[in-house]
Amino acid sequence: MLKPNLMRVAALCVASSAVACTGGSDPVAQQLEQLQQQVTAKAYDAQIQSPVADNASGAATTMIAASVFVPAHAPGATYPLIIHSHGWGGDRITPQDAADNAPNDEPTDFYSVVLDRQIKHLWDAGYAVISFDERGFHDSAGASRVMDPAYETRDAIAILDWAEANLDLARDDSGDPLIGSLGGSYGGGFQLLLAALDPRVDALVPGATWNDLVDALVPNGVVKKLYAFGLCFSAVQAGRTLDTPTQKACTQSGYDPLIRFAEGVSPDVLEFLHGHGLRAMQERHDNPADPFRMRRVDALFVQGNRDVLFPINQALANVRFLSGLGGDIRLMTNEHGHFIPPPLSSQPGPGWWGCGPYDSTQVLQDWFDAKLRGQTDKLAQIPRVCLSLDDAHAVTLPELPIADDSHVVNIEPTTVTGAQNDFAGLPATFVALAGAGDLSGYVLAGVPVANLNVESTIPGTEGTAFVGIGIRHADGSVSLVDDQINPLRSSDTHQFRELIAVGERLQSGDVPGILLYGAFHQYEPAVPVNFLTNAYTISGTVALPLAQLDVLERTP
Repeated sequence: MLKPNLMRVAALCVASSAVACTGGSDPVAQQLEQLQQQVTAKAYDAQIQSPVADNASGAATTMIAASVFVPAHAPGATYPLIIHSHGWGGDRITPQDAADNAPNDEPTDFYSVVLDRQIKHLWDAGYAVISFDERGFHDSAGASRVMDPAYETRDAIAILDWAEANLDLARDDSGDPLIGSLGGSYGGGFQLLLAALDPRVDALVPGATWNDLVDALVPNGVVKKLYAFGLCFSAVQAGRTLDTPTQKACTQSGYDPLIRFAEGVSPDVLEFLHGHGLRAMQERHDNPADPFRMRRVDALFVQGNRDVLFPINQALANVRFLSGLGGDIRLMTNEHGHFIPPPLSSQPGPGWWGCGPYDSTQVLQDWFDAKLRGQTDKLAQIPRVCLSLDDAHAVTLPELPIADDSHVVNIEPTTVTGAQNDFAGLPATFVALAGAGDLSGYVLAGVPVANLNVESTIPGTEGTAFVGIGIRHADGSVSLVDDQINPLRSSDTHQFRELIAVGERLQSGDVPGILLYGAFHQYEPAVPVNFLTNAYTISGTVALPLAQLDVLERTP
């Protein structure tokens, strides 16, 4: 049986004449012949040499392992390219992985797994894809330096060089290759630095990734111990190779249970981590004395409401910077992200990877079709901002709102101790939004803004407030929205700051407010050791992004 496109050409043959389809110079016959001679899709492994020295063996270059997926195409035809890489501790998608590919119907899959699965779908849709192991991971040589521009980014540039030399890439009118990038977490971090340093990348889809590793791992100077330990431990357990600065970062921020503040981490470690994100590129761009200038690039950021490692604010910082450069920048959140499973957390597991009615897997293909194939009509199907509220609901917005003074929680001087923690100690203190009335139909959608003062109640010690957005429900129970916590220190005299963004739909009887903890599992190695004696007094205000908005619903 003829394939649909061959059937269409055959019908044209019948409509014209039998003679016209037998050969000669007839264009229909030539089209039929080309389709019959179509180059079949193929996938193979490749070893690509990066010019950067192997920082594990000392060799002059580093071998980067990659899997190459070439789509079916007519002889002489070209195709766009997608560059993909994996999350921390993971590895590339191989031809065998693609052959075993599952459909997009696994509701409990992590978003990074969902992203990886798109390799096969993009390949089938006519894109070439290169998926590669980062330096120090799986089959690639070298040792990881946590996305160092001088190492991992130059490795990725070498892959683009190889692709231009070995693949028939589609190009724009200026001759520039049409290239997109895809990946989550660590596989999102590589995209931002690659786009900053190589103008060949046109369209990004960074999922669940960072803007500044220090801000993510040591927010407001408080070490996020549980995730720092988990990241380092998982890499070592998986047999990954870490370079000396990376090992030092693990030793101090992850493995030493008594280091809880940035002061316990060496300045060189903090500087090392800070230099490996888009924030560092922005600082260079904003420095008149630095010749580096970040170019415009288009990016679709996908970030998780429940991501306690890289919360929505990390994506928002990227969005703000890149939007200022004139790029087409969009943001979509979901009920996914890096989370801490029970019993270490009461947070639910991963939910819907889309945003309300928007399936992010379809959205990313529409994005690439628009940006790399010129199908710009598909952009109308992608909102500027889609903020997930739960597994079935979302709101779309022109930009992520920042709370104003319309709904403010007033916190009178309140004392909290380390015994008030989420390790089954005394319950946290809840301060409700006063005079709220019936808020059914309202949503928390955007960035809360705090103006708080924190003072230690124990002379000579640091007091650390753990502040989150909470909801008191009709039955009297209180829940922390998406397990998101903001640490605020008494030594920080500037407590006017944006808190972690939220997206939550309020039900009848719900009252939003602020939850205050004395200790929290994300900042402890296992039990309240560092913060068991923590005690502080807090006062001030928190403005909530509370509004009545049109809510979109996902249909089954």
